Amino acid sequence: MSHTTNVNNYLAPLIQAHMQALGNTTATNDPLTNALIAGGVDQFDYAVEYFENAEEQGVDPENILAAGTLYYIKTLADDLGILRVTDAVIMRWTSGMLDIPQGGTASALYRYFKLGENRTKFEDRTMLYKMALNSGNGEVLDNVMVNRDFTALWDTLMTEVVSYIDKYERKDGYLENVSRSGIYQAIKDLQYNLTMFSSGIIRSPLLAEMYKQLEHAYAILDDPNVKDQLGRGYRRSMWNVVERISQEEFNYMPNVSAMRTSAVNGHKIFSFIASFDEAHIAEDAFHEFKSNVESFIIAQSQLSDQHELPQNGQPGTGEAEEVMDNLGEDEWDF
Repeated sequence: MSHTTNVNNYLAPLIQAHMQALGNTTATNDPLTNALIAGGVDQFDYAVEYFENAEEQGVDPENILAAGTLYYIKTLADDLGILRVTDAVIMRWTSGMLDIPQGGTASALYRYFKLGENRTKFEDRTMLYKMALNSGNGEVLDNVMVNRDFTALWDTLMTEVVSYIDKYERKDGYLENVSRSGIYQAIKDLQYNLTMFSSGIIRSPLLAEMYKQLEHAYAILDDPNVKDQLGRGYRRSMWNVVERISQEEFNYMPNVSAMRTSAVNGHKIFSFIASFDEAHIAEDAFHEFKSNVESFIIAQSQLSDQHELPQNGQPGTGEAEEVMDNLGEDEWDF
């Protein structure tokens, strides 16, 4: 007889005697306890906990909203280049190439110039994009976690929505015949992912500072004095200024319309993910989400320079579907 057997033979009567002294001689729902009770029966029904309550799983809508705001800033501030364009406008003004009279516009330019050293740097912003969205080539600090799963999770959501649209079209709009389970699961996976990776510095005042900097840049580029001198055509706008400065200073002509669509609809998608609750999903909210995903994917396809939208007016659902059918997964990435 082994030493372990001797120990068990010694301990079991003691434990049983102790439990009897406490008046506990009936079977419990703990199989380990039952094993030490004479006559104890292990009745396991193989049921397990699914943790279906969102709060128990730790979904934080504010973290997800923060990620959506970060994406919006990334797309307009750095991908489209609003911040570098604004810096170029400031340089033209300080060098005398932009003739702005004394007054409100000159004061705004001067304030933006003076605050430049205290604003977030390009390297800081790209680090946050990489951390939260695994986007771009930003360098991160040692021991900083990068959300490397996000790209695949986002691709899955886009794929599921395209698949749903295709099935919906084939069913001639009979909604009850088209399952949304794949979309819902992809959204839940993104909820958990973004809750984890959009905390900490992503939720810090730094994000608010970045957005405020973008707002200040908007104000400068949209100033009538700046638009009059740097805009193009009869209907001059801040977007004309972005196009002209990008071409003249950076030898780059951005697709402003596609960038704006990508930023706005992408942010709306993040907002839907943040508020998503499968038990209380409204039909109009879901269809708006689906429409936003369509617009986002089409905008991304335009930015890829590989596909063109039909030229005969506004694309209908079928035309949008044709474009999305031809897309590769990389073309809806950030």
